[in-house]
Amino acid sequence: MSYGVGVIGCGIRGQHSYEWALQAHPACHVVAVSQYPDITPELLEGKDPESYGQQYAQKLGAHWCGSVCELLARDDVQIVSLMCEPKAAPELVEACCAAGKHIVRDKPMCLDLAGADRIVAAVEGAGVEMLVTLWPRFAPSLQAVREALLQGRVGEVVAAHFTWLWPGGPLQGFTATEGYLRAVGGGELTNFGHYVVDTLLWLIGQPVVEVCARTHSLFYPDYQAVGMEDIAWVRMAFAGGVQATLITGRTPLRDRPPEHFRLQLTGSKSRVECTAPDGGMLVLGNDSVAAPSGRPAVEAMIAAFVDALQSGRPSPIGARDGREVLRVLKSAYASAQADGTPVRCEDNL
Repeated sequence: MSYGVGVIGCGIRGQHSYEWALQAHPACHVVAVSQYPDITPELLEGKDPESYGQQYAQKLGAHWCGSVCELLARDDVQIVSLMCEPKAAPELVEACCAAGKHIVRDKPMCLDLAGADRIVAAVEGAGVEMLVTLWPRFAPSLQAVREALLQGRVGEVVAAHFTWLWPGGPLQGFTATEGYLRAVGGGELTNFGHYVVDTLLWLIGQPVVEVCARTHSLFYPDYQAVGMEDIAWVRMAFAGGVQATLITGRTPLRDRPPEHFRLQLTGSKSRVECTAPDGGMLVLGNDSVAAPSGRPAVEAMIAAFVDALQSGRPSPIGARDGREVLRVLKSAYASAQADGTPVRCEDNL
């Protein structure tokens, strides 16, 4: 079975263009593009939403739709690449679900847990599938770590630490603003913390019950001016007793030192350590080997989603996964605002 892809939202800061990965899949082709109304101006960074969208549609070889309704009414669209700002996501997801479209959604899935609940209810009520693009699950080295855990080679995990920092400073043209924060819901803990928290949830396989966190604006004056964090430290207590810490953020260093990525899991039998999502070194106990390389993670993730649609299986990373990460991160922000006081991971944050 093949799938026509419609794109809602383009040129929006912080939303990656997963329609290109869909376009590269042999069973998918992009057929239509539209913008959505009331885009936060800061997220377009000076681009005109309609003219940019028309140019983007031309680049993809797709039809330009003047409205979301026009795109969703097309019978040749079965999957929507929903690349909108988080605050707009619940309403647009509900519209996609009402039209019976499957959805590929970048993180953060939405702005808050109330929005996440709307998304989960819409997706499950409509019987469609949503892929939340937490692609590190498909990174070859992290897949190897999970395989070691599933094989019992590490035993029961008792502790974990994950450092994942992005070098190179802010992306070209980006300036932190209050409008950006209102539309997205946070700084680099929101931006990169989704990947780190989801990876730990996926590997440990238990819910987080308590969080304490500190966030800082250390490097960039525009971040400091609006109170947006560029680095964060988080401790998470899992339901089964596992204690995990993470450090994530965006640093001004122009290269990527080895310590910018390090995942360590300590188990009742052994330990496993990974130094890159793709390649690097994989340490299991006292043995150190070159970690496996393989299919690019985003490509593998899209392939798994399309395969799930074709075989009638659930999405490999669904709306409830996106909600769970958001639940942990909202607790982390609550703790940081309370000077690092531990916060229970409740659903009402």
